[in-house]
Amino acid sequence: MICLLSLINVGSSTAFNAIISLATVALYVSYLILIFCLVQKRFSDEKIAWGPWTLGRYGVFVNIFALCYGIFICIFLPFPSQRPITAVNMNYASTVFAFVVDFAIVDWFLRGRKVYTGPRREIDPSLGG
Repeated sequence: MICLLSLINVGSSTAFNAIISLATVALYVSYLILIFCLVQKRFSDEKIAWGPWTLGRYGVFVNIFALCYGIFICIFLPFPSQRPITAVNMNYASTVFAFVVDFAIVDWFLRGRKVYTGPRREIDPSLGG
């Protein structure tokens, strides 16, 4: 599949760049959602149950830096790679990403929230939760 996708570069480097930047922006947005939720929870009064490894007091600075860097990448990655910008060499990754997000939001409100039940949680009574 990857070899077939790389053949797009033979036909149009603009299309290949759009696909690569779309995938990268989507990946960074998925990271940013989780990092934002963690930073938000760090600044609230809720206690966080940490795993076996943590950065301690430096973790909040690393998370804020990751948010800033991720936002920077998500803004500048969909820019066109050539100048002057024309309809042929324009990077449409941001347009496609916005369409997919809009479609997902509309689908959630029309169908998803009625159908989706979420994962099952098994609660271990010995942990007190």
